[in-house]
Amino acid sequence: LRTDSTVAQLREVARQCRVVSRVVFRGRLGREEVAALLRSADVAVCTPWYEPFGIVPLEAMACGVPVVGSAVGGLLDSVVHDGTGVLVPPRDPRAISGAIGALLADEPRRTRMGASAARRVARLFSWDGVARQTAQIYDGILRVAPRYAGSAELA
Repeated sequence: LRTDSTVAQLREVARQCRVVSRVVFRGRLGREEVAALLRSADVAVCTPWYEPFGIVPLEAMACGVPVVGSAVGGLLDSVVHDGTGVLVPPRDPRAISGAIGALLADEPRRTRMGASAARRVARLFSWDGVARQTAQIYDGILRVAPRYAGSAELA
């Protein structure tokens, strides 16, 4: 961790921002440690410029933590704006800090969003939820497929 160039850069940013005493670089965590750490957070911040799926927001949501996320890629599917978290424009530090500040200042809202987030992950992103959605897609394909059976389009 001490030789990681990204961590070194981030330590320097923390020093320049005079928050070094409040920043901890934990290094790699075991799977069993991740949930407890996430549950200890008031808000999870996931603000990439591009994200095809985004497992970290889902892990935070599963732990009942609302997410401030960039309105990009997979976060548009997983985070419900003002329901399970807050979506902000990518590359917009003011919007990010405003969303974080608003959530930190409103514990009842955070609690509602966290509960909604955990329910959403359990319903849509558990193995059962993913299997149910996959089966629905296949059922839809099978309902359409007979129209094409024996046609040149399938050959």
